[in-house]
Amino acid sequence: MKKITINIEETKYPFFLELIKGMDFVSIENNDDWYENLSFSEKKNIQKGIDDIENGSVFSHAEVISLAKKRINELKKN
Repeated sequence: MKKITINIEETKYPFFLELIKGMDFVSIENNDDWYENLSFSEKKNIQKGIDDIENGSVFSHAEVISLAKKRINELKKN
């Protein structure tokens, strides 16, 4: 038996999907990539994070813990 994979965007070719759904030798799998379902804003924020990493604009775990402790102590004083 041979397996053929066809990637189809549902919204562009619904007529084709309906046609092949009726064929007894066809099985349809939904393999959406989660990234493709993200909004433009979400994708933009992910890219910003990637850019920050590539530019070295990051904090180490130790730095984050230190900053958090400092902030907590400041809030306790007030």
